[in-house]
Formats: sequence, C-alpha cells, structure tokens
Amino acid sequence: MNLNPRVKEYGSQKEILYTVKGSIEKVGGITLDGTKFAVNTLIPAGSAISIQANGLAKPWADADTGTPYLTNHDVFTGEATTANVIVGAWAEALVVASKLTGVTAAFKTAAGGRYRYY
Repeated sequence: MNLNPRVKEYGSQKEILYTVKGSIEKVGGITLDGTKFAVNTLIPAGSAISIQANGLAKPWADADTGTPYLTNHDVFTGEATTANVIVGAWAEALVVASKLTGVTAAFKTAAGGRYRYY
C-alpha cells in the first residue's frame, strides 16, 4: 500500500462564454496563417482574429476589413513559420470581455451585434 499522495495537473483553458446558453453559433475549421503568428506560441481561447482575402486568419488589427472572429479554444502554433493550424471560433456568442485577447473598439464595431460583452 502506497500512502504517498499522487498529484496530477491538468491544463485547462479559460472559459470565455458568459453562459453556456451563450454559445449561439460556433464555426469549426478556421485555418490560421502560420506566417502571421509567432512560432511555438499559445493562442488562447478568446483571441481576436480576422479572415483575410486568401481565406486564412490572422491576428486582429484595427485596419482589418476581413470578417472578425473569436477563437473558442486554445491552440499552439506550429514549429515552423509556414505551418498553418486549425482552430474553432465563435461566430456569435455572449462573452466575458475581461477574458478576451486582442479585442479593441474597432473589433467590436466590425463585429457589430454578433458578440455581446459582459
């Protein structure tokens, strides 16, 4: 019999939704442009991204004209700058504003009423 406690830590992403009922519309399979993100970095849930003309997503910038989205789960970028990764996103949701990354006033304007911030 072993009386020594065993501890196992589990990684967990932050919950960006205000309520589970707020998961109004989820989009799967948005491809992130590997050349626009740093190598081997964590892109947290709730990061602001936009779809470019080539169909790939990049981090949100205030001058963007592409469709804005919020990522719905954590994802790591690849080990090469050309590696594209796929992430799910919220097209419309009730979100906690303090837990989001890269959301600016311009993002909120471009997204219109698709996201409601609490």
